[in-house]
Amino acid sequence: MVPNPDPFVLEFPPPPAPPSPRPHRPHRRSGPALDTRGVKCARTARSEDPAEIAALRQRRRGGQTKALARSYDLIGEPDRATRVRSCGGVSVYVCQDGCGQLAGRHAYHCRERLCVYCARARAAALGDALLPLVQAMARPWFVTLTVKNRRDLAECAAHLRTAFKKLRRRAWWKANVAGGIAVEEVTHNAQTGEWHPHLHLVIDAAVPQAVLQGKLAELWAAVTGDSHIVDVRPFRGAEGAYTLREFCKYTAKIGAIVEWPLLVRAYIDYARRRRLIVTFGNCYGSAAEEVLAAAEAEQPTQERTDVEQQPCPACGALGTLRHDPTRRWRMDAVIAIGGGWYVPGRAVEEHRRVRRDRARASPDPITTGGIGSW
Repeated sequence: MVPNPDPFVLEFPPPPAPPSPRPHRPHRRSGPALDTRGVKCARTARSEDPAEIAALRQRRRGGQTKALARSYDLIGEPDRATRVRSCGGVSVYVCQDGCGQLAGRHAYHCRERLCVYCARARAAALGDALLPLVQAMARPWFVTLTVKNRRDLAECAAHLRTAFKKLRRRAWWKANVAGGIAVEEVTHNAQTGEWHPHLHLVIDAAVPQAVLQGKLAELWAAVTGDSHIVDVRPFRGAEGAYTLREFCKYTAKIGAIVEWPLLVRAYIDYARRRRLIVTFGNCYGSAAEEVLAAAEAEQPTQERTDVEQQPCPACGALGTLRHDPTRRWRMDAVIAIGGGWYVPGRAVEEHRRVRRDRARASPDPITTGGIGSW
């Protein structure tokens, strides 16, 4: 007689075989490679449509602006939050006694240091202002100076600035570096919770790269006591303002900060009434100082009062424009029509469609003209 099996012994089925690896299929581009510098979205990097790339970039900037406004609300800064939400807007004017058309004028900028829209506008102005200084340099170098990361942003930034002052007092620096531009940038490491401020410099030094790298590393280790990391590269921005605009674009990695209210509070306390872009040596006291002071100011732009005396961009009537405070257009939803005026994108497309239809019906330029300057 066969004994019964032990009821406490359980037999489990064998584990299933692991799935076969999916074959790698590289993305094929049908056209030339597109410039996707600064794009971190995988969908954007795979896109082949320039319009889609621009739309996704704009959507990412809008998300960062909303996150910054929420952070300002949570740390008790409602005025800053209101300014950020209105940034990039265009004041709307109505031609009341004339054609009744809507037109926008005077883009509003909050000028917050963490605002992505104002960072782009500030970088464009600074790049154009600093370009003559770099072009006048005999041998420009791009230098990065770092210090040891710390949890206290104010303490770490003060240590960085003190070390840079000591470096500029050294005899070798005075003898070999004629002048330059310094930009202070801050990043935050989410894994360690530490701040990493560092300096980006464009200096004029007639010294070989190997000598400059070694001597700066030696001097920087002496003045900081905790860091000898120095990066020296030839500066490629003397031919145009694009590299300078990237050089001045961000004083902080905005995407890593704006979503955390406590980090936003620490950054605005650190950056309050502080110049983050400075010139020294033969670049100090130049014509760019006025532009630097204006770009570093945190006062928002004011509404213009002389717009109502200007002619209507549609019918040309004088004294008929009235400001409508209940409306404000976003810069990403309007199209410039010349003379500093803007109209909504749909209105412009409809206007172009009408002009095309009239041009097809009557090719005579005399009869197709007079539709309006916009």
